[in-house]
Amino acid sequence: MSKTFTKTRLALLAGLTLSASVLSGSVMAEFSGEVSLTNDYRFRGVSQTAGDPALQAGVDWSAENGFFVGAWASNVDFDEEGYNGPDIELDIYAGYYGEIDDNTSWDVTLYRYNYPGDSELDYLEATVGLDFSGFRAAYWYTNDYGGSDLDLHYMELNYGWEFTENWSLDAHYGYNFGDALDDGEGFDSYSDYSVGVSTEVAGFGLSLAYLMTDLDGDYAVDDGIFKTKDTFLASVSYAF
Repeated sequence: MSKTFTKTRLALLAGLTLSASVLSGSVMAEFSGEVSLTNDYRFRGVSQTAGDPALQAGVDWSAENGFFVGAWASNVDFDEEGYNGPDIELDIYAGYYGEIDDNTSWDVTLYRYNYPGDSELDYLEATVGLDFSGFRAAYWYTNDYGGSDLDLHYMELNYGWEFTENWSLDAHYGYNFGDALDDGEGFDSYSDYSVGVSTEVAGFGLSLAYLMTDLDGDYAVDDGIFKTKDTFLASVSYAF
């Protein structure tokens, strides 16, 4: 993610913690793309690959007026006894990016998450974000999380600090809440955190971070499907 794709960035900020700037590097270009490999695809602290590696790729087109569209894909693993889930997540998105001044920018984006093989999981999500001097704050909302017809909200705050040339210290906090998490037994929200470093070597982006959540009890999954256990996550990516 010299770091272009918002979905990739969110997923990895919730695990791999990448640069705080998402769109500012891509908005002047017409086409860009990225391929990445990570040891676990974490989305808001929860594994989408049952703790296994993920190969991910995306392409993005942006106009000089700030409008952008793109697509992003990753392997996933939701299989459990009696259910053979989808193998691929394919996201498409469109949005608009603007600058307030040299240090401040904003963006709004609409996503469509698609799961070929089980379209009942497909859903739309909207987000609005603000970047300022290395900080990024964003709010995400869907009224149909995972095809459940239940709402889910996500708020995140990220910070990237270039502490030496070509090295960044990256921090992330995210807060998840909404009816999609309410099990009627007092569980209706959780937080995810990460801290890590990222750099670029010979054109490849490298990232290493430690991911945590405050999930406990039955909601703390140590292994397998929807793993949430605290862990180190690493990725290598190539942008073109």
